[in-house]
Amino acid sequence: MNDQLRVTGEYPLPGHAGVPDGLRAHARPTQSDGTFAYDRNDIPKVRRVALRAHPGRKPQRPAGLLTDTQWRWATSAPRLWRTVVSELGDRAGEVAIELARAGCIALEHDYRAGSIAQLPRRWIPHPDLVTQHTDRRDQQRSAQHALNTCAEQLSALLTDEWPGVATALTTPTTEVRLTWLVRAAEDLMAGRSHDGPRAFVQHHVGKTKEREDLTRLLADAGFEQEALAELGVNRNPYIGLGGPVRAHYDGRVLDWTGWPGPHDIRLPGHRDIRVEVQAGTEALVVIENRQAAETICDTHPDLAVVWCHGQVPEQVLRLINQAAETVRTVVICPDADLGGVRIASRIHDNLPVGTDAKIVDIGMSEHAVEGEAFGESARDQLAVAARRDDAVGHFARACLERGYAIEQEAPARAAIETFLRKERPRWPDSADPP
Repeated sequence: MNDQLRVTGEYPLPGHAGVPDGLRAHARPTQSDGTFAYDRNDIPKVRRVALRAHPGRKPQRPAGLLTDTQWRWATSAPRLWRTVVSELGDRAGEVAIELARAGCIALEHDYRAGSIAQLPRRWIPHPDLVTQHTDRRDQQRSAQHALNTCAEQLSALLTDEWPGVATALTTPTTEVRLTWLVRAAEDLMAGRSHDGPRAFVQHHVGKTKEREDLTRLLADAGFEQEALAELGVNRNPYIGLGGPVRAHYDGRVLDWTGWPGPHDIRLPGHRDIRVEVQAGTEALVVIENRQAAETICDTHPDLAVVWCHGQVPEQVLRLINQAAETVRTVVICPDADLGGVRIASRIHDNLPVGTDAKIVDIGMSEHAVEGEAFGESARDQLAVAARRDDAVGHFARACLERGYAIEQEAPARAAIETFLRKERPRWPDSADPP
């Protein structure tokens, strides 16, 4: 046959039997150069066909057919049919036809003796969609690189004044978290302060509720409390008090003895509050979980209780130390995660000399659900704390061995209740001065 008459590229097979409505079969070239092999009668040999949308159309994602993750997987690269079935299960056939009709993929079938094989060999995404995904990945990699570079530069600039912030900027984390850390670091560099965390979020993304946990995110990452105050995102902290505790402020006294606690007190920025625990009280119990603190106030009303939510700012730490001055034993019960280890360490390391500090590991109590597994960065930081030869080190090692966080209400309540039931009989006579 004259080479000029040879077919190049796909050609349609209109009206072919076995083709679903909305699709048309196209003969696929058999040669790598896009041409066909021919039989002795100069008829193109067709070994595979592609089922494409008919009439042809630009690809358009069908609403509700796939999740975002499935869509990216389906339209970013060719997929063998067995892989499609593994991913989509019984929906594979339905999804394949819908995507093909929408112009998003072509279904490649074997072709034998004039018949189209029942099951596809694979599907092939539209080139425009592949290009979109490739461009998006390139943009994401470029943005990630730029973000990391910015974080490293800010870290170098802030390391002397804010070493905690500098370390947070170079500690591996997710892109979303790092974005917020960089925003906060840039504001520190610019001397920009905000009227609370919502104002910070509004300034950066235009939505006040986009990041309700901003303050805790920054604190858990390692931002100094003073840096949070500088940014204006650390609202006046609260402390919860319960049991035989009195609070003094501006000549007034609040005595929480006998009241069901804990009672929230907002700590003012311009004047200190002072607390004292009634003489003869056996112990001070510092608890991170609110519900667990309420339980201990109800079941052990003779113990002094402090509820501290999240990382402990300087004002709350001072009050804990004041409360600890008249007791022998301080029991610390945080969540069993990296943040909890930091809380325990901060309280433990600042207690009055001679205090008998004990840490309750809520992960030792029964829990139905495992929390989020620790990432590499969290494991590394836990490993550092685990080298300590004290209660904090023992707690960190237990968290590290479990490998996941525990911060549920039920384990916290059960753990502190069990601890007090077993340990209280062993404590020295509280009537003796500490």
